[in-house]
Amino acid sequence: MRGRTLAKPDLIIPRCGSETSYFTLAVLRHFERQGVAIVNGPSAVEAVADKLHTLQILAGAGLPAPKTILGKFPVDVNLVERELGFPVVVKKLKGTRGAGVVLCNDRAQFDDLANLLDGAASGADFIFQQYIKASHGRDVRVLVIDGRVVAAMERRAMDGGFKSNISLGGSAKPFKPTKEMASLALKVAEALDLHVAGVDILFDERGYRICEANSSPGFQGLERACAVNVPEYVFEAMGRKFGLPVRTSERLERAIDNAAKAVFAPLKPALKAAGKRASPRLPLAPAPIRARKRPQD
Repeated sequence: MRGRTLAKPDLIIPRCGSETSYFTLAVLRHFERQGVAIVNGPSAVEAVADKLHTLQILAGAGLPAPKTILGKFPVDVNLVERELGFPVVVKKLKGTRGAGVVLCNDRAQFDDLANLLDGAASGADFIFQQYIKASHGRDVRVLVIDGRVVAAMERRAMDGGFKSNISLGGSAKPFKPTKEMASLALKVAEALDLHVAGVDILFDERGYRICEANSSPGFQGLERACAVNVPEYVFEAMGRKFGLPVRTSERLERAIDNAAKAVFAPLKPALKAAGKRASPRLPLAPAPIRARKRPQD
């Protein structure tokens, strides 16, 4: 910039997910070829941004996922009914936080959707997916960091709908995954080459199915549900993985100090009047600093 040589970053953590563009991937590949550590790498980010590509990789690894068909509108409804049955889930190839996902309960609803999209989305690609009744309005988001299950939350729809996303009004609570579920989440992250992954798992009558995986999972809802500090886990794990010093900048330290003073300074007179001293164990967490708007799930 302006004739100056800039130092390479120690680590890049892309936060692009399904919105990944060609320009974003080009920048990530440029840094990757310069030897910069990237979590997750551009090839993994590109694969996971495409829902069908994700499922193809997982199917090749022998992992359970709902039966899926790629198609365009207008589509042969007889084929969809014969292969998948009704209800059937219709998804855009790229989407996040529950957007671009519709449940068609019968042929009539599917025909209505087909008529609506025939002209508006001519040539657009969709996937038609088997509906997993046992997991209606319910799934589990498992957070995997560097080959370890760090946290998991169960999400439930509050309106009787089939989408459980917190961003759409769903509720969340901490969930202790079974060994089978934890093992499945780890296998998904490994198959997709994800160092950091949010794996969404559905309940099935015979076990579990993979709904989808996220290379840039939102963590605001997970932090609230499970009382964990996700960025701290990520920085510590990636610091160990790539041999990088995990440190905070002076600017961040000052921000944390200022936030702590703003929170605890008003308490000092009351504590002094009560003849008490402020405990040195008061948590000076940087939560107020990170209270910016982020994707919730």
